Amino acid sequence: MKNNKFYGFTLSECLIALAIVGIISALTIPGVVANYQKQTYVTSLKKAYTDLQQNLTVMQTENYRNKGLYNSKLHLKNSSDSISSTTGEFLKTYYKINKDCGTDTQPCFADAYGSINNNKDESFSCSNGYSALLSNGFAICMIPATKSIKHMMGSATKPGFDLEVKNPVTVFLDTNGPSLPNIGGRDMFKFNIYEDFSIDVIPPELIQNATAETERNSLYSSNCLTSSTGEGCFGKILNDNWNMNY
Repeated sequence: MKNNKFYGFTLSECLIALAIVGIISALTIPGVVANYQKQTYVTSLKKAYTDLQQNLTVMQTENYRNKGLYNSKLHLKNSSDSISSTTGEFLKTYYKINKDCGTDTQPCFADAYGSINNNKDESFSCSNGYSALLSNGFAICMIPATKSIKHMMGSATKPGFDLEVKNPVTVFLDTNGPSLPNIGGRDMFKFNIYEDFSIDVIPPELIQNATAETERNSLYSSNCLTSSTGEGCFGKILNDNWNMNY
């Protein structure tokens, strides 16, 4: 009878192949996981951005006679107003709140946050704003807009004048509440709501002057990687069409 011979891999060859696969996996899997995590953070941030944008639109529609940010409930107009009656009222009216922290920051937010380039955590407080942990897991703190008059001193050749100083609404957002990683620019972000209700890190006049991308990149370069609140990171993500390329 004819002998049938069967050919296969030797044990040594199998071990070598497994070693190669292991090395390739060790090199590629961390990068894949990191990119997946970044995309998860951005997806949550975009959802929070869209929700805020929609709620601002609803507020404007319901109060159509009051034009602009400084005629809205987001503006701390005078001593009769309070944080609770301005941004606090906005959050309670237009969001589903799981935990109302009021003017206390914790436990809605983590006690401290780190930055991308620094492992040392910095304590976080938003005592000038109203904090809430939303039903979707986002933590948000909103500091009301303010407007004041600052007198600018003149000179012998130039008279003094009154300068109107406008501060937008400041927003701190943690896309997964007090849960880890608690890193600025990853799950923690800082941005503003401006007079035309735009959500950005730069005022609308810079957008109209077509310098938005440059200004956002400048803020990113000077702040994002070292900020425990993600200051400047949001603008970079907007520039890069909702990608976290840092």
